[in-house]
Amino acid sequence: MQNLWAPWRIEYILGKRESYCIFCPEGDGLSDETRLILHRGRHVMVMMNKYPYNNGHLLVAPWRHASS
Repeated sequence: MQNLWAPWRIEYILGKRESYCIFCPEGDGLSDETRLILHRGRHVMVMMNKYPYNNGHLLVAPWRHASS
């Protein structure tokens, strides 16, 4: 199996890790537009992928916290 590798993303991969939840609106004070969030529903949210492998790739995620 071939591995997908995008060397232009290494700065992001090795960059500073944030301590807040990337999905919570109050986490860092950034707007949904800045965070690439297209929609927040009652149970799910839809956001664009910052580094997609295909054009138009979207992430649909549940809108709740769960223990890890």
